[in-house]
Amino acid sequence: MDNPNLLLTGILVLLLIIVYLIGRLHGRKPADIPTDLIDLYKGVQDLPARVLQTIQGSINPQKGKMAELLTYAELRYDYDRIIPLGQPIDFIGIKNNMHIDFIEVKSGTTHFLTEEEKHIKNLIAAGRVNFRLIKITEEEIQKFVATRKKEK
Repeated sequence: MDNPNLLLTGILVLLLIIVYLIGRLHGRKPADIPTDLIDLYKGVQDLPARVLQTIQGSINPQKGKMAELLTYAELRYDYDRIIPLGQPIDFIGIKNNMHIDFIEVKSGTTHFLTEEEKHIKNLIAAGRVNFRLIKITEEEIQKFVATRKKEK
């Protein structure tokens, strides 16, 4: 192809579709998974490392997103639920009745955390993580909705 960005975009779209389909099939028995999808997934996994490095190294912002996408595909098997955040932490991984992980993905040769990521890491290490439950009554919701309608 003449345009490497077009090729990269096509590959990203293909990978997104594969990750989506794998996520949808997560938890099914192998007999329930169509064999053509398994072959497609194996094909992506068998891509030569050089091809993956070329895809990841084309454009810096896309490189990080590609690393996150590939990591997300792998994390789906380690956790019961993966919540993509993007900033300042990439994902939260939940393994039911076991643990919750804050996950930051770094690609390339840079493995340094930003100041904000360091602060979050330190808060977690110090055990300064809380669960907040906020209760809102039906009356408060109705009052809010009525106020919004008046403003329009």
